[in-house]
Amino acid sequence: MAPVLAPWQAGREMLCCLYLGALVGALRALAPGRGRGAFLPDAALVGMLLLFLQSYAAGYSDAGSLRWYMAAAGFAGALAAHSLLGPWAGRAWRLVLGPWRILARRCLVPARGALRAARQARRARKAAKTAAENQKKSLQNQPHLLYNSNV
Repeated sequence: MAPVLAPWQAGREMLCCLYLGALVGALRALAPGRGRGAFLPDAALVGMLLLFLQSYAAGYSDAGSLRWYMAAAGFAGALAAHSLLGPWAGRAWRLVLGPWRILARRCLVPARGALRAARQARRARKAAKTAAENQKKSLQNQPHLLYNSNV
């Protein structure tokens, strides 16, 4: 049976788990917040949080095992850090990626359009060449005579 902890020991463990959760929540704030791109970071960071909490519980905790209040404190820390740092991280990413988006709009989109037009022209030339090679007269098929027919 697991030992019963004093309230100050449980409080210290909750504080440590809150810190670990805040660390994972800060990492999560750097990833996309919505859409399909948010599923993989969510799943990975929930797994990372559980790994951190289990490691802490096995190695440093006075209880020796992961308890419900440790998991609750970890997830509360992650939620608090993500909600505090998420908007700031989004703005920072917009500042960092702003020049790249301008570059993409000015250079890459016209280049992609030119490549698409060249590909369509190449396909049209190939189709015209194939049609020119296959300009044979198609003769009417002779019906086959049946063997031993009485016609």
